[in-house]
Amino acid sequence: MYRYFICFALLILNSCATATPEIERKLDSQSLTAETSAAPQEVLEETPVDIWERIRTNLSIKIPEDQIAATSVYRERLYKNQSAVNRISKSGQRYLFHTLTRAEELGLPVELALLPFVESEFDPYAKSVDGATGIWQFMPATGKEWGLKSNWWYDGKKDVLASTEAAFQFLTYLNEKFDGDWLLAMAAYNTGPTRVNRAIRKNKRLEKGIRFWDLNLPKETTAYVPKLLVLCELIKDPDAFEVNLPSIANRPYFQRVKIPGQLDLMQAADLAGLKPETIYELNPGFNQWATDPSGPHYLLLPLGVSDRFITQLESLDENDLVRWDRYKIRRGDNLSRIASRYKIEVAVLKEINGMDSDLIIAGKEIMVPRGSAWASKQNPREQIYNVQKGDTLWNISKKFRVSIEDVALWNELDIEKPLQINQEIKIFSRYERIRQDVPSKQLRTMLYPVKSGDTISRIASKFEISAKEIQDWNELEDVSRIFPGQVLKLYL
Repeated sequence: MYRYFICFALLILNSCATATPEIERKLDSQSLTAETSAAPQEVLEETPVDIWERIRTNLSIKIPEDQIAATSVYRERLYKNQSAVNRISKSGQRYLFHTLTRAEELGLPVELALLPFVESEFDPYAKSVDGATGIWQFMPATGKEWGLKSNWWYDGKKDVLASTEAAFQFLTYLNEKFDGDWLLAMAAYNTGPTRVNRAIRKNKRLEKGIRFWDLNLPKETTAYVPKLLVLCELIKDPDAFEVNLPSIANRPYFQRVKIPGQLDLMQAADLAGLKPETIYELNPGFNQWATDPSGPHYLLLPLGVSDRFITQLESLDENDLVRWDRYKIRRGDNLSRIASRYKIEVAVLKEINGMDSDLIIAGKEIMVPRGSAWASKQNPREQIYNVQKGDTLWNISKKFRVSIEDVALWNELDIEKPLQINQEIKIFSRYERIRQDVPSKQLRTMLYPVKSGDTISRIASKFEISAKEIQDWNELEDVSRIFPGQVLKLYL
């Protein structure tokens, strides 16, 4: 029965997103139709090979003639700036196809699909100094308002599919609120509809224009829309900027694969034949070592590996998957007793439930593993091992199935020096080691807006990093050419 369930559940959807069960059903239907219907040969031949060409032919929003001079500063920043253009193209490789496809499916201007370039350079791990997160830079309250859940396991603001769906719903709502004016909708997305409405009311009282270009808005918002539209100009005609726009293939980068429930991400990497960091990079919404037990129940995998993943997943025994029940704490319970009952380490139980202490309260619920096959294989994130007589780094590493290099690194040990009896040695679980293997910049990206008077050396000093690192991270050819409002990526 379980195998039949897997076969039914694992429908592969090329770059589709969900926000509600109704939307998911519609997208499932659309994707299945697209996969089972053969496209006419003439349509295939007309499909652009380069995604920029696909965008180029559908751009519709332009800067008005009376604002060409006022927006020239944004053109100058891209004019002959090949390194910046290369960075733009590189950042769009994974997710641009998805945002563009969803915008077209929803009948939205293709310009909206490009907003993550301005927001975050399509970095799902990007976090602003104000706390906005993900490629669409949702603030926590706004994300919650638009259905992006966030808990210990999962953050929808970093989930590319969920956040894209929420962003397009939010932008559509704002467009309707501002009578079909997409520029006002984008401005409101950046600074909030209340502030835009306030600026409109003020201009009406003063008998001034109420276009985006006429409003007195915050400096960041005043720059936000022109940055996007100048980028559109560059896409439309790179030669006018005397740059080459590196090609991005007009095809999906990933596939969406349904999973039957919670899945260990390390296990998923093994099943798909991928490096663990690839799983983390494509599924940034999952904060921990496994997917959220309450969903979403899907993974993004690189195009072409899903068949192997499905075959391997079908061959698993049900007990090899992560399964959970809610356990209601009884009077007299403690974590040791509960952990013993479910054959799981106390440290793992605390980690699963996001607990900082051993304190539990009768009547509250915690999550416990269903069945012992999975739990018995787990180690707590950190263990302390006391060195015994005759121990060496080699036999300790063998005992815990880690490398000598790992043990030495975790404990800042000199491999040449002997261990001391009763010396405490920290041992981390394989999940912690996998997270350490993921490039740290993917996990701690900060977007810093340059302020008046800032210099690269001053910013570097403020965040205790080197000026050379800032220059390399942002591919700056001339560090003296930073400007107020420019957003720099800092990996902290």
